[in-house]
Amino acid sequence: MKVAGIIAEYNPFHNGHACLAEKARESGATHVVSVMSGNFVQRGEPALFDSAVRTKAALMNGIDLVLQLPAVYAVSTAQSFAESGVEILDALGLVDELVFGSECGDISLISSAVDSLDSDLLKPLLDEELKKGLPFASARENALRALSPVSADIIKSPNNILGVEYAAAIKNLGSRMKPVTFSRVGAGHDSEESSGNIASASYIRKAFSDGKWKRFVPENAVGIYEKADVADINRIENAILYRMRTADKVALANVPDVSEGIENRIISAALQAKSLGELYSLAKTKRYSHARIRRIIINCFLDFTASDLKLPVPYIRVMGFNERGAELIRRARETARLPVITKAADLSTLGENAQRIFFLECTAGDVFALCFADVAACGEEKRRTPIII
Repeated sequence: MKVAGIIAEYNPFHNGHACLAEKARESGATHVVSVMSGNFVQRGEPALFDSAVRTKAALMNGIDLVLQLPAVYAVSTAQSFAESGVEILDALGLVDELVFGSECGDISLISSAVDSLDSDLLKPLLDEELKKGLPFASARENALRALSPVSADIIKSPNNILGVEYAAAIKNLGSRMKPVTFSRVGAGHDSEESSGNIASASYIRKAFSDGKWKRFVPENAVGIYEKADVADINRIENAILYRMRTADKVALANVPDVSEGIENRIISAALQAKSLGELYSLAKTKRYSHARIRRIIINCFLDFTASDLKLPVPYIRVMGFNERGAELIRRARETARLPVITKAADLSTLGENAQRIFFLECTAGDVFALCFADVAACGEEKRRTPIII
């Protein structure tokens, strides 16, 4: 048995995701397990579809076992997102390789960038760049360029950046997993263009409004998506604006990724903004990117705190599996160093940290239920059972 692991959002699952799973098998993987974001994603927005829909599409197209990346870790920086996903895969005790797509397609370049970022010489250079008011990503790239121009070029691209974070998390954790990368095929991350039958998830999400998305997803996923309700953050826009207009500065300062008094700017912007788009634009600064502002706002809305994000991953929650995935679950009962959860009732026996993380997951699920044209009832996360294919 050789097990490959993937960390993803599948927002939605598309041909590029299926291609990565296929490449993992071509390289010798007998089983593929994926850690997938729940109902909210790193962009600071609700996922296009419910996690059950995305899980089913993944299981029908190369993934054997889908595990949940809890919302508090999913709606976070690339570093936290990667660290938590790696922690879950490693805790399973079965995964041999973490596979991911990257623009460079060269694991030696990814590993070299990790080593360069670990250099003691980087911190003073980074501090100097941050003093210029640059966003962290730009400041880090500039600082790294003084040490290793090649590594600096690597962290200019979004999938390379995630790859570096994955490799760094594996190294820091002392995991036995081996990072493996393949060249990303077709359109790039967040690209506004398509390439053949490959398009970025962001392009596909936009294409849902005009129906020009079907050729970019696996054929057997088309029917799944056509029958599914589409979530839209605009349906909770006024609720978010209300929450931000009435936000307490102290509470907002305790939200993940808030520093340097940005909470004051966000609250000031909220008092003027008439839409989420306007709120993001008014709050954005040279240091705080649009994506970072979105994450801060949705974290505040969901009552996620910086302390919550610091909690270690407390369990491994199964979202779905096929026959090969069932085999992994059986083996994980003996190898996993965290509890493997297949039904919410199992969480009642776990400790305080697990209860907190699951409570936040339920909160996010109840808010997500408001994002549909046909508003769903509360409690779906407590009723959720694994999808079995």
